[in-house]
Amino acid sequence: MLYTIFLLIIPVSVFAGDCVGKGDGVFEIGCRSYLTCAGGVATITNCPNPPNPNTVYNNQTKTCDTPAHVGPPCGKLEDCTNKPNARYPDLFNHCHTYYTCQFGTYFGHNSCTPGLVFDSKLQTCNWPQDVLPPCGHYIPTTVSG
Repeated sequence: MLYTIFLLIIPVSVFAGDCVGKGDGVFEIGCRSYLTCAGGVATITNCPNPPNPNTVYNNQTKTCDTPAHVGPPCGKLEDCTNKPNARYPDLFNHCHTYYTCQFGTYFGHNSCTPGLVFDSKLQTCNWPQDVLPPCGHYIPTTVSG
């Protein structure tokens, strides 16, 4: 019983922290969801998938919208038809965002935390000094012996 209560408390405390230090308003989480803060209370909205048209967050209107009405990276749909299952950097956005392909299906764009870039080797966001070009500026050194 205590275990069940503990699980119910965790989501509330995690979401409550999302509005800490933010005023009332709408804040982008990623291309598929956004956070609304009102009086310090957080509400996360996920943009709907089919049977409705796929929608993404539009940072101009602060709502979910069709990709055709949204600029890159969220409005840019990638062709994953012949790509291996992986995450890929958005080079046009200097690797501050990335997209996911699984089984030939495009699963949307995500943003890295400010200051980080996507690291293809590790499949996660990382510091630019630790990421190989074209996303970062890490140059491996060779030791001759």
